[in-house]
Amino acid sequence: MRTKVSRLLCAAALAAAGCASSPPPCPAAPPAPVCAPATLSGPDDHLSQLSNEQLVRRLLELTGAGRLGKQIADGMLENLRKMPNLPPEFMDRLKKNMHTEEVIELVVPIYLKQYDRDTLLAATTFYESDRGQTLVKGLPVVTAESMKVGQVWGTALAEKTLREMGLAPPPKP
Repeated sequence: MRTKVSRLLCAAALAAAGCASSPPPCPAAPPAPVCAPATLSGPDDHLSQLSNEQLVRRLLELTGAGRLGKQIADGMLENLRKMPNLPPEFMDRLKKNMHTEEVIELVVPIYLKQYDRDTLLAATTFYESDRGQTLVKGLPVVTAESMKVGQVWGTALAEKTLREMGLAPPPKP
């Protein structure tokens, strides 16, 4: 029984780490924009009234990263469904215990530790803009296509390495 539980925990950890076979519907954390620093309109600006924690939560919402918990849960469930010998009630119980909003509570302190207030203000200002939202809306397609080319690249690299080691036949002409 103990090894079965260990395997379940390991599978859940791997699934949560992003080992899902399909790309996520939206990005977990968009890349930082390459642009001139955003400027705030002044002390009355709505963002200047927010605490750093509120800024992080707003940024997560704007970038789609607020759905991170759901993405992780979906990937985890998809991978766990493929596992044989799970107790029949496990998936139902796991779903009942999943509170995906808890992931945001875990991520907010990471942002607070990593980014200063000026960076949070500039990023939030950018992602509230039309260009920022255009970037966010395009990221699911960019992410999915990037994952596809990454898989092709990785497969070709592995095949080349196996051929160099004499463990695979040469490519067909």
